[in-house]
Amino acid sequence: MVALNEPGGASVGYEKKGYARGLILGLTMAETMLLLVFCLLLVAGAIVAKKKAELETALERVSRSEAVIQQLKQENKNLLAQVAELMERFTGHKVPDEEWRKLVLAKKAIEQIEQKGLSADEAVQLAEATVAVRDNNLSADDVRKLVSADQRATEAERKLAEAEKELAETTRQPKDLPPIINLSEAKGYSFEVSSAELKPAFKAKLEGAIAEQIADIVAKYDVDVVEVIGHTDEQRLSRQSNMDFVLGRVLSGDESVSEMEPGDNAGLGLARAISVASVLKKIPAFDHLNILPMSGGQLILPDDRLTDGAQSGDAPERRRIEIRVRKSKQKLAAEGHHEGN
Repeated sequence: MVALNEPGGASVGYEKKGYARGLILGLTMAETMLLLVFCLLLVAGAIVAKKKAELETALERVSRSEAVIQQLKQENKNLLAQVAELMERFTGHKVPDEEWRKLVLAKKAIEQIEQKGLSADEAVQLAEATVAVRDNNLSADDVRKLVSADQRATEAERKLAEAEKELAETTRQPKDLPPIINLSEAKGYSFEVSSAELKPAFKAKLEGAIAEQIADIVAKYDVDVVEVIGHTDEQRLSRQSNMDFVLGRVLSGDESVSEMEPGDNAGLGLARAISVASVLKKIPAFDHLNILPMSGGQLILPDDRLTDGAQSGDAPERRRIEIRVRKSKQKLAAEGHHEGN
């Protein structure tokens, strides 16, 4: 038998001790792993138990919720039955559930519309505009901007139309204006001296060629006012005027033109204009016209300048009747309204 203190014996003893220690260590690690697995199983069991409890609680809640839902459904069914019974009692026929739901939804929709400040009729009228807004993905701000832009455009169009009208008036060429008919004594259109009485030849021309000329101008320019303006020269009249007393009766036809006795050139010009206007008013074709007598007296020269008073003698070219035509304010207003539409 070899002693342990011998070189060979010492090696064998040392190996036996190492084996014993390894065996003990291996058993200890196995036990530790088993303990660890056991602990994990305990934890897992606790978790599973907790989740199971939570699941049971959730299932209980679901069961209670289903019961509540079933109860609400039954109550709703009962209410619908009561409503249907009431509707049948008042209307005489049954109202299907779907139709009743539509009525309820319609009532809610009308309430929402009225909350926005609109009536149901207004909402129907705005339906087309609402569809256009929806189809173009427009917001309320977009619509407000469009309305504001449209209002500005409308105002701009109105101002443009006014500017164009004003421009047309200011740039109108003379050929666009009705001609002025000038009947001067120098051309044979004369009155009795210092009187408003027409000489026979002048009266005949008024009723003939001059009336035809006026009619042509009236038709061409679509006018309804004829102005008859009497002009005189600067020879003074020295007599008492009775114009204030007889003028109204002459205009109404109760007095003859010959009854007028003007006391100055302004009165003489007016009297002669009245004399010519009286003849024109008797022409049936002029019944629709407003014929206005006026006086220029001795103030206006034939070239449309004011006199400077230097021509005080006989001037037959200044003793004249001018006939102008125009549209009345009423006709202009009516035409402007028609064009605006």
